[in-house]
Amino acid sequence: MAVTFDAGQGGPRRPAGRSVELSGLIRLAVRAREGSARAVLVRGPAGIGRTTLLGAVTDRLRPAGFTVRHHTGRPGGTGLRDRRGVNALFGPYQPAAPAAPDGPAAAGPGDTYAAHRRVYGQAVDLMAENPLALVLDDVQWCDEASLRCLDFLLRRAAARPLFVLLSQRTDCDGPGTGVLAEMLAQDRLDLVELGPLGLGATAQLVARALGAGPDERFVARCADVTGGNPQLLHRLLARLREAGVRPDASGAHRIAAAGAGVVASAVPECLAGQPRPVRRLARALAVLGHADTDLLTALSGVSGTRMAAAMDALRRHEFIAPADPGTPHTMCDPVRTAVLADLPAPELEELRARAARVLNDTGRPAADVADQLVLLAELDEPWMLDVLRDAAAEAPGRAAAEAAVRYLQRALAAARTEAQRKDIRVELARACARVAPAMALWHLRGALDAATGPLDQAPIAVEYGLAALNTSRAPEAVRILGRVLDGLHTALGTEPAAAVRELRTSVESALLVTAVNEKAAMTVVRERARTWPVPEGDSPAERRLLSAMSTYAALDGGSAHEAASLARRSLRVEETAPSGWWVLGSSLVLGLADEVDEALSGLERALAGSRTRYEPRMHVAALAGRSLTLHGVGDVTGAARDARAAVDICAHGERTAGSPLPHIALSTALLSQGKAREAAALLEPLGRAGTDRTIWEWHHYLYTQARVLRELGDLEGALELWLRCGRSLDEAGVTNPVLAPWWLPATTTLVRLGRATEAAGVVERAEEHIRRWGTPRAHGIGLIAAAVVADGRTRVDRLAEAVDVLADSPARMEHAKAAYQLGHELLARDDAPGARRNLRQSIELATRCGYHALSAVARTLLVTAGGRMPQIAASPLDSLTDSERRIASLAQGGISNREIAEALFITPRTVEMHLTNVYRKLDVRGRADLPGGLRASGPPDTRRRGPAPGVPAASH
Repeated sequence: MAVTFDAGQGGPRRPAGRSVELSGLIRLAVRAREGSARAVLVRGPAGIGRTTLLGAVTDRLRPAGFTVRHHTGRPGGTGLRDRRGVNALFGPYQPAAPAAPDGPAAAGPGDTYAAHRRVYGQAVDLMAENPLALVLDDVQWCDEASLRCLDFLLRRAAARPLFVLLSQRTDCDGPGTGVLAEMLAQDRLDLVELGPLGLGATAQLVARALGAGPDERFVARCADVTGGNPQLLHRLLARLREAGVRPDASGAHRIAAAGAGVVASAVPECLAGQPRPVRRLARALAVLGHADTDLLTALSGVSGTRMAAAMDALRRHEFIAPADPGTPHTMCDPVRTAVLADLPAPELEELRARAARVLNDTGRPAADVADQLVLLAELDEPWMLDVLRDAAAEAPGRAAAEAAVRYLQRALAAARTEAQRKDIRVELARACARVAPAMALWHLRGALDAATGPLDQAPIAVEYGLAALNTSRAPEAVRILGRVLDGLHTALGTEPAAAVRELRTSVESALLVTAVNEKAAMTVVRERARTWPVPEGDSPAERRLLSAMSTYAALDGGSAHEAASLARRSLRVEETAPSGWWVLGSSLVLGLADEVDEALSGLERALAGSRTRYEPRMHVAALAGRSLTLHGVGDVTGAARDARAAVDICAHGERTAGSPLPHIALSTALLSQGKAREAAALLEPLGRAGTDRTIWEWHHYLYTQARVLRELGDLEGALELWLRCGRSLDEAGVTNPVLAPWWLPATTTLVRLGRATEAAGVVERAEEHIRRWGTPRAHGIGLIAAAVVADGRTRVDRLAEAVDVLADSPARMEHAKAAYQLGHELLARDDAPGARRNLRQSIELATRCGYHALSAVARTLLVTAGGRMPQIAASPLDSLTDSERRIASLAQGGISNREIAEALFITPRTVEMHLTNVYRKLDVRGRADLPGGLRASGPPDTRRRGPAPGVPAASH
């Protein structure tokens, strides 16, 4: 017989305006009772009716046969071993009896898995009798360990009668917020968002409270004043009822005044009748916002039994929320404002100053002290300025960066000497760099003007150069850095002290990096740096200089081995200071040099650092750089993912709105996916004035835009852009053949347009650059270009050699192109079997790369050659690069990350980065879930330094 969800004779609670949500929750509970575990998160701000809705559901669960366990989260309990939430639902942990001497030891509370298993066992016992409902209100306050345990329970009890009902307050974060976000992202929770009450529900509550059918305007006004928040609406209606207001048109005019004072006006009135200790305690807590008992005692002077009685009074009048013993007491912002509203300004100033002193003297975080100091009219004690600066220095992330700017602006206004103002301007510029870069440059310029002499100017000039990087102020920054460097050489002579040498090296590296993307400045700076000795890399400044030198070596197109060596030396130490552009530059050089594993490891390092310190401009650049690197090794899907992420950040961030490289990277991936028109739309706004002064963005733009035109049928337009790209690189003195390899498609297009002599000239000029750079990728695509202008059997030989060379490079897409062109040439020479063999290879490579455009044309040509259309399974394994597949196969065999790193001569961080990519691509949780089909390999021999049997050493 079916069991209905009915609350019996008394009737269930029916929250107004929540019938749809209530019905949906009941339907999910029915499914859970039938043996399909369900978990629901009801989410909304304070007062929106979450608790009432949970109560209404609970009223119906018990009569329907559910065993209901309920818990309400309280602030406190953040540790991974706290588990107070789970203990409240299932009872505290009871240690098992001691194990027998020859048996396994009993699991203790610290054994997370054992604790999860214990809870699962208790839940199974309960579900053996009745369906089980676990109801957790205010789950954002629940400890992380309990939520991890519930997540484990949901996964293990997926086919059992379990219903988990959670509610989260969205206007505050707690220990459980992050875990809830993870569970939502992994689709383990159904989400119910509680919005404002509609006019119909508001009308019901008005009629119930005021005893008459309300006027429509009265209802609309109530909804407007309270924002549809049920709790505020109940309070408003109670005040209106006390004032004798009727719910008609005339009463609607009285709602605004009542609503504005529904909380605030009651607070002073209530406080006025309270004993003096209550008033003092309320004001202390209103100033602090949240505080523990000791801090409140120090600020208010109320202690002992008076403190306990005063706290009870504040809770009774709802000035503060209930809190567990030992947790901080909290007062919400509207009540804080109301408590302090009637306090005379001098008294409030003195109370805030005393609060700052108490916080500082008791060793509280600098940010807590600074929050009080910024509100003071006068900062008349020296320590106050120091605390503001300390708080700004300790502030990571965007929100904290905005707070740091606020602290330092107040400190700047209070500074008493020119030296203080100069130092604070530099600190303020660092904070502004994350949220307002133009303001950062303005403050640094002011600090430079106030500095005296090259030694004083040098560190400020370095900051100015890095802040101006890739902006219109970069040329000015190059001039400033050059002038400061000249001053240092003049002032210091040939034998400066070690600290001064480090400072000079920092200026040199900043000069190189600031100029590296500026066509006009780069040539001059490069000539200046040719006489500089290459540093050993023993200090952070020397490693930054090595990084900058590696970038110039790559642009010069000299030996890839030498450029990679400089880049590798710059990355050999993981700095505790921010890595920034130095790591990104070295990583891009390694990518150009075909050292892809090291390049991706460095890019991951740059991304991790930019996430931690909230550097959106750096993060976008690193994402775009990784996208281009992944595209270069044939991971088109991964390249598109990173590029889209970077474009999304640009679309929503003021700091990154003008960054062209993410759009270029995404267009590059889209072209390989056969989406030329979408790529064209992305590139259209990028040819604006200013981009043509850059090296990286401008030439990648010209190269990619030309590819778009070719795909859309405009060969003449494409050729003009490729030739323009080559001329622009020549003007800048950039000879690297793989940075933007315009010469290959230009050669092909010239031949198609009947201009073979010009094409041969392009190839001849490129061959010297290819020989100097010397990577397999450069050599392979050079052979393709040489084949295009060759005749007879020479063309076939060159293409065959290109296929062989590219097979030993990380350039899978170029390998696919070479195989296609060889197949095309062999078919033209009536060698159908050879053509089919190479076309199948091209199709297989292109498919695994996600290079749909090439795969389509190769399939068509294969049919023409009399071959069958190969059915290549779209396996997720195909998306793995060779390095990822090799490392995953070793990990699957039980080899540790450190052993893999030693076997392949790479760093453990590189191994972790590759495994993270593998888990993401294959959608698995860890090495235990890796599928079959990975190349097998035995464990490495850790007794010697060399590759594992069957595992080729990583190339360097």
